[in-house]
Amino acid sequence: MERFDTKIINGFVIDGTGNPGIFAELGIRDGKIARIATHVDGEAGVVIDAGGKAVCPGFIDPHVHEELAALGGDTLESYLRQGVTTTVNGNCGHSLTGGDSEQIYTYMYENGLASAEAKRRFIAENPAWTGLKGYAKVLRDRGGVNINMSFLLGHGTIRWCVMGGSKDRKPSEAELARMKELIAAGMDEGAMGISTGLSYIPGRYADTEELIECAKMVAEKDGVYASHLRMQDGFEKSIAEAIEIGERSGARVQVSHYAPRAVEGYRMAMDARARGLEIAIDTIPKSSGHLKRKDRLIQFIISASNVLFGKDRAAFEAALKTPEGRAEILRSTRFKDEMLIINTGDPALEGRALRDIAAERGTTLDELLLELLEKAPDTLTFWQGGMSRVDFPGTPYNETVAGCPIVGPGSDRIFGEVFDRTAWYELFRKGAMPIFYRNMLAAGVRREEIIRRMTSLPAQQFRMSDRGMLAEGRAADVAIVDLDKFSYPDASQVSCTDPNIMASGVSTVLVNGEAAMLDGKLTGKRSGQLISMYGKRIL
Repeated sequence: MERFDTKIINGFVIDGTGNPGIFAELGIRDGKIARIATHVDGEAGVVIDAGGKAVCPGFIDPHVHEELAALGGDTLESYLRQGVTTTVNGNCGHSLTGGDSEQIYTYMYENGLASAEAKRRFIAENPAWTGLKGYAKVLRDRGGVNINMSFLLGHGTIRWCVMGGSKDRKPSEAELARMKELIAAGMDEGAMGISTGLSYIPGRYADTEELIECAKMVAEKDGVYASHLRMQDGFEKSIAEAIEIGERSGARVQVSHYAPRAVEGYRMAMDARARGLEIAIDTIPKSSGHLKRKDRLIQFIISASNVLFGKDRAAFEAALKTPEGRAEILRSTRFKDEMLIINTGDPALEGRALRDIAAERGTTLDELLLELLEKAPDTLTFWQGGMSRVDFPGTPYNETVAGCPIVGPGSDRIFGEVFDRTAWYELFRKGAMPIFYRNMLAAGVRREEIIRRMTSLPAQQFRMSDRGMLAEGRAADVAIVDLDKFSYPDASQVSCTDPNIMASGVSTVLVNGEAAMLDGKLTGKRSGQLISMYGKRIL
């Protein structure tokens, strides 16, 4: 009689292909799906009764930034609560490659992605490392991770390391050659491709030709070009640039966190696909505005400024004292017209918009913001955009987006610091998978098709050939989900002061055959792998 490590019985199997689901059982052995049948004969060490719930491939989140969070000891529970078993990290041009670990920590700090205290702790608490394999060894030696992680190379990080900082110019021939060498080396170490952050420093200083040259290097290795677009140029022009880069370089294109209201861009992507470009899109299903404590908001303002980038708090405070500096600070502050404040210590101000407070005081919004940045305590929190952002409202998708077979969810979760959760956070992105599912369902999309967009679509795009579908011989990444209860709290149920909200509806998650979550409880098992394309591992 055949023997399995685990059997899953009484489940409705939605296999990730888009085909109609069936009632079936799974037999799992050595981290792989060994058998799928109406009834799987044989004994098993563990039998999991799905109780009629959906048994799906573990969901794949193609747009996250969890490299430092994992290194800092984050349990990544919010992913397991959504049924996510695999992530693609290194998006928006920010990554682990280009220099040594201290350079990477410095880059992340200068871009606002790690606080000064986080940088200090990372250096003090971890051995030095270089490259994906060096990072993977450190993470392995710390006990590993409970979900699978894959990685993109960050164009911004590589450019910053090679050019000696954020330079607003073209790279020299030697610098571009060195960037391409690092991209080739990173692909050989197991990267999935390259990402760009063309709204950020230094990515926004790169022209299209530079990006094409970089994308050619990943195309040679069958990698993907993933882009946070040049959104300052508008929805259509920015996606047209990504399409041009893909068509001229030969690389697949992943369009990052594209807004559902930009319907013409989805049509442009489908037209490009009809011409032969392999392109896909991820969208954030719902987002609140970012909540940033004053000290972190200042860090982000510095990171967005052509003048202040790379400078310290003292330089910011000096800029507050000159007309030119004040104007630069205002230019570099996002969403200031929709900004609210919390943690004020004053009920008359708590949760109110700056524009309303300014009108009440007979001053301008800009002057009030500058006054708060100069005089308010660092405990004040600025809410950039409020409860719902217009670009990612979390409503049922329009006909164009719902009918677009190449769009799936990407959470772009705000990771912050494990030891300082309230310094920088957001309210809805930790529910990306259930919110996407419900948005699509409300738009009339079949549940099996929705699951395909959360599983085999990103697996195909990132060449995860052994994941994304429930099939014999594939990795046993499995989520057991009550689809009727698969949900996340809505705006009336969340608190703007709570960064720890979780999704519900997922009972059990297997990662490479091991239960990372069982009957709603984390098991502590760390069976995640650091993966590359075509079933390979980084280590």
